[in-house]
Amino acid sequence: MSILEVKGVSKYFGGLAAIDNLNLTIREGEIRGIIGPNGAGKTTLFNVISGVYRPSSGQIFYKAGKRIDGLAASKIAEMGLVRTFQRTALYPNFSVLKNVTAARHLHARENIFSVFAGAVKKIEEVNIKKALEIVEFMGLGHLKNELATNLPHGHQRALGVAIALACEPKVLLLDEPLTGMTPTEKAQMIDLIRKVHQQGITILIVEHDMRSVMELCKYISVLDFGKLLVEGTPAEIQNDESVITAYLGTEDITSLGGEKVAT
Repeated sequence: MSILEVKGVSKYFGGLAAIDNLNLTIREGEIRGIIGPNGAGKTTLFNVISGVYRPSSGQIFYKAGKRIDGLAASKIAEMGLVRTFQRTALYPNFSVLKNVTAARHLHARENIFSVFAGAVKKIEEVNIKKALEIVEFMGLGHLKNELATNLPHGHQRALGVAIALACEPKVLLLDEPLTGMTPTEKAQMIDLIRKVHQQGITILIVEHDMRSVMELCKYISVLDFGKLLVEGTPAEIQNDESVITAYLGTEDITSLGGEKVAT
């Protein structure tokens, strides 16, 4: 069953198509890889899905066919479709726990009636409790009081995912979560992504580290110049000539996480 559908979506900037009549169907419960060369439109796609940009044309449907293109990003996040960014958005002078607690306020639902009912303190207690659970889940419990600015890069990226989880996503869009990581940090993040997925969260991941994408994802969509080039399993993608040409202009596919194709 699909949880997200992108139908005929285009996004133009100054007459140039960053996304061009794109169609994607994401099944509930999968980890879908979105790959492509630089400038293929991957991050623009995430921006359009999450409401950062409005599509120039086309439609986007989320859960039970509800149309979400044109909605505010905050509304889309409230509905359970949440994204991370290439550059982790943290409050650098907040602690790890306070960063995640701040994100929880999206679901706090404070209003004038709760103030009069004396419920705000209770809501805050619940937010802190749930934030602490997320911090522990992401393996950051020992750093809960550390300022975000003092964290190593890998832990900052993990905190970015924790902040997204605080918004209670049903679909999580991860934009290059492994960027700048050491091999050890990458292995740890891959394990964390798997843990998140096991919680029943559908995941879309844009990532340039092809070996990690091939390891994480059972199905991959390849973009090129804003168009859907091909979709398939990792094995199919590694051996697809159009993908090889789009990335390298050669039959050497080692950068795609596979073995070199015999010539």
